[in-house]
Amino acid sequence: NLLDVYNMALENDAQLAAAQASMKATQETVNQSRATLLPTLGLSANTQYNKTARDYISGGDQEDNYNSHGWGATLSQPLFNMNSWFNYEQAKSVGDQASAVFANAQQQLILRVAESYFNVLRSEDSLMTAKAQERALKQQLDQARERYNVGLIAETDVLDARAAYDNARVARIQAENQVSVSYEGLRTIVNQDVTDIAQLEKTMPVVAPTPNNPQEWVSTALANNLGLKAAREGLVASESKVKASKSGHAPTVNAFASYNYSSSNSATARVPANNNLTYSGDGNQTVVGVQFDMPIFSGGATTSVTRQAGYQLEEAQKNFDQQLRDTNANTRNLLRTATSDVDRVQASCQVIISSESALKATQSGYEVGTRNITDVLDSQQQLYSSISNYLNTRYDFIVNTLKLKQAAGTLSPADL
Repeated sequence: NLLDVYNMALENDAQLAAAQASMKATQETVNQSRATLLPTLGLSANTQYNKTARDYISGGDQEDNYNSHGWGATLSQPLFNMNSWFNYEQAKSVGDQASAVFANAQQQLILRVAESYFNVLRSEDSLMTAKAQERALKQQLDQARERYNVGLIAETDVLDARAAYDNARVARIQAENQVSVSYEGLRTIVNQDVTDIAQLEKTMPVVAPTPNNPQEWVSTALANNLGLKAAREGLVASESKVKASKSGHAPTVNAFASYNYSSSNSATARVPANNNLTYSGDGNQTVVGVQFDMPIFSGGATTSVTRQAGYQLEEAQKNFDQQLRDTNANTRNLLRTATSDVDRVQASCQVIISSESALKATQSGYEVGTRNITDVLDSQQQLYSSISNYLNTRYDFIVNTLKLKQAAGTLSPADL
């Protein structure tokens, strides 16, 4: 059934998996931006072999071959960095935007599964209708031949019936191919063959969405629509980016501490420095301090980056405004469409009843000679067309109702 197919899609749909990976990758920028506000600790070490030779003017020379090595540690903590802080705020908004985009992809999966599922049912219904129409026209052709053989009708009636039957065969062949195509579309989502799916119950209720108040639906959409939420977070991120760009002019303050140790077995390192002290070749240094940096001029780069961020903010604002208008219009349109689908289903059902009565009357008229074969064929075509319209209208109602809930931001697996 529909929920089974959805659960299969949750495990296998490539688009959803890609959207999830994209969200996780984007959210890592939050950790990366936070890291610029936290302490950094580095270790270093070195060892080397040294060979030196000296020639003295007074005569003689000196060679010194020795090893030296050392290690050090440096700790740094930002105390004041507006650029890093606003970049962190921007990253958080981008992360929230990525979450909204992924949630929207989850709702899109619900909709894609439903559309693919009902496309299969549409194609199967079309095949069923095409086969029934082909059988009916074959019977009509056989009857026309019999009536022609006994001289009751002209040969043109037989030819008309034959043409109608041939067209029905073509329609049936196309319908068979469409069934295979629609199943293939479903397989693309679930990544495995689905050979049989459940049909809609004939008693499926067709009820207009509630509340039947466009403004209430729009209010819900403005609060919950995931596309609109993503655009809103993008706008917030752009605002933080402008602040970060402007802070390129601001100073930075960092606290730091370092420790370094060095050792050498050089002979010259052991030459007495004075009569009381002798340098052994080992030494260490500890440094603690605060560093202040103030950018003065960067060739105009900071000003340019700030202008660029301002234009990007304007773009994000316009995109949000457009998304707001689209959400408003789509919600209203989908509510009207889903509501009209209810009337269409009821009207289509009545059309079938009327078409059946019209076909019977036309066939009776044909039997007594008041109607011709073309009238009968047209009536049959009208009947099967009305059956197909009725079945398609039910699927339209379901899909449009799901689209309405997606526009309102409330679509969930429970709706399936």
